[in-house]
Amino acid sequence: MSWLRLGALRLLALCCALRLSRCSAASFQPILVVGSVNVDIIINVDRLPAAGETIMTRNPAADIAVGGKGANQAVAVARLAAGTGRTSRFVCQFGNDAHAAMMEKALVAEGVDVSASGHVDLPSGNGIVLLEPNGGATSIVLGGSNTAFKQGPAEAWAPLLEGTALVMLQREVPEHVDMAVATAAQAAGIPVLLDVGGEDRPIADELLPLLDYLCPNESELARLSKMPTDTEQQVLAAAAALQRRGARNLLVTLGPRGALLVTADGSVLRQVALHQPGSRVVDATAAGDAFRAAFAVALAEGRPLRDCLRFASAAGGIAVTRRGAVPSLPSRQETERLASSLPCNSGDSSRVVSDGMEPIDGSEVDARTLNGSPGTCAAASGASPRAAAMPADCPYRFASRLNSMQARRDLAGSSGGSNDVLGWVQRQSLVTGLSAVVFNHPQHTAGHSPAQLRQALDAAGLAAGGVALRFPDQFALGAFTNPDPALRHLAAQLAAQGCRWAAELGAPDLVVWPQWDGYDYHFQVDYQAAWRWAVEGYRQLVDACPPGVRVSLEFKPTDESTRWSIVPSAAAALLLAQEVDRPSFGLTLDVGHMLLAGESPAQSVALVGGAGKLFGMHLNDAHVKLGAEDGLAFASVNPRAGLELVRWLQRVNFSGTIFFDTFPRKEDPVREAQHNVQRFKQLWAQAARLVAAGLDGFAATHDAVGVLELLAADEDRPAAAAAGA
Repeated sequence: MSWLRLGALRLLALCCALRLSRCSAASFQPILVVGSVNVDIIINVDRLPAAGETIMTRNPAADIAVGGKGANQAVAVARLAAGTGRTSRFVCQFGNDAHAAMMEKALVAEGVDVSASGHVDLPSGNGIVLLEPNGGATSIVLGGSNTAFKQGPAEAWAPLLEGTALVMLQREVPEHVDMAVATAAQAAGIPVLLDVGGEDRPIADELLPLLDYLCPNESELARLSKMPTDTEQQVLAAAAALQRRGARNLLVTLGPRGALLVTADGSVLRQVALHQPGSRVVDATAAGDAFRAAFAVALAEGRPLRDCLRFASAAGGIAVTRRGAVPSLPSRQETERLASSLPCNSGDSSRVVSDGMEPIDGSEVDARTLNGSPGTCAAASGASPRAAAMPADCPYRFASRLNSMQARRDLAGSSGGSNDVLGWVQRQSLVTGLSAVVFNHPQHTAGHSPAQLRQALDAAGLAAGGVALRFPDQFALGAFTNPDPALRHLAAQLAAQGCRWAAELGAPDLVVWPQWDGYDYHFQVDYQAAWRWAVEGYRQLVDACPPGVRVSLEFKPTDESTRWSIVPSAAAALLLAQEVDRPSFGLTLDVGHMLLAGESPAQSVALVGGAGKLFGMHLNDAHVKLGAEDGLAFASVNPRAGLELVRWLQRVNFSGTIFFDTFPRKEDPVREAQHNVQRFKQLWAQAARLVAAGLDGFAATHDAVGVLELLAADEDRPAAAAAGA
């Protein structure tokens, strides 16, 4: 039976892989850009004039080029997606002058589809650009034909959005346009990026939750938040202020200081500015447009967020070295070339910087050991330079199982709180390094209001990391897969309540563990019907959830509730996620569950994370004896598997909360949770140290002994250091 089951699991994985391969081979969905098109009049000046002052230009004549944020980004998408099969579609309003015909012809020549654009009886929009010798560009925009979009219902955009991968918006067109397109895109489950650049006006609170990515530069962020943005901490505070108003992910460009991505769950990804060796800044006019278009292209391709940032930084870094807007936009090949290089710290070859950060463990790394050269550092042993890029400090928030705080009440003391939900939150506040709490619904929410739980979190100095759905016994024959449609409907209602609790608590995710969706005997269920009901149920749930709350499925292959699960493996769970086909539906992987399924946890992380569907991680460990799920401390039984899992979290750029789903019964739960946090951080630093020593390169040749030798040498480091002392 075990061999038959293993074969079935492999078949599921193969089917999933074939499905993804077919998707890749199919025609790629276009990126839709809705926005402005301007004729840019570029005037070279030695400096900007003071108020009331007249100055002469540096050149006798102005330069003329196609511009406007919408047109810039549409062309950038076309160039950056060239050769992939993905197209750039652009909706704008062309004017009635000679400039309009010139710009339309230029856009078509770039491969931009403008067939859905309009023509209006107004002059073309104009961008008057004052260009300083250092490349700084100050612009004044005349709206012209860009102001002539007709108002209409969001539903009117639905036909144009059909089959679209992603939507890009800007603020050089009336806000009713952005509102209608974003509303229609959200209804269709299509991600939306809004470039904040354009008209200097407040942004409507109703618009913010409709956007997947809000993209301001430093000054625009300061304007929108009414907060300073001079330091990174100020930038993060300003971003948080917009998130409290409903914004989700903020992609902030900081000029020469690089960029920050602040995700909906509070994680922060940092990216330094990339530049070609020997280049200098000439004109920053369309650098932000190149950056955001590259990020959108990489995001549509399903790349990890850190790769999206790096690709975007490379595109912006190339654009600033050339004059003009559209003329400065880079090709895919040159952007990939720059993105694949690893920057050193201002040419100092004595220290390697991973995306602008110090090495993880604070130790210096000699660039000579990495075959480095000024401007570019290539990792040793064939390791990919991109694989070495990671945050210097472990970037995650940590949470631990709230029910575990019931254990060893004899050790709790007066500071451990009462033996109830609010008391367990108080006891978790004693765990050093813990920053978030996950509540079960309805077990933990029953009898409480959101205000009460928020008050308990505030008193404990903790945040809501998520809401976990727990179906009661009435769903013993299944929740989303129950044969009774009335009970399936009731399960969907209970799950939707969990989503609303997550929204009220400010938690990013509802995690669904479908413990009853399975069977015990052969011939007990119709597998195809159960699968169909699961797909339909999760679609309905995602569509019913408030904006900003994601739904995550936590598969488990077997349990005392159901000996066989309808979703028995990571591959099957990923297949389900593909069929649910909603951007805000993904997976939570649990180490114990993966071990029960006979899987390598790191391989499952690579599979799910590579598909962009890894929303959550539950860490623990198990002996997997007689099918038992032990819920032991993380990496306590399988330390090398734990190390490899941490490395793959780095590689797929996991950006969620780390949740320790452990079951301390004889142990002090506070000490155990604290140990888990420290252990994860140790493994994070160890993985970074090993990557710098060439760990990833061994995979290229499947060199198992090389890996073992490297791991042994790393484990011998403390002994060698002590002997040297």
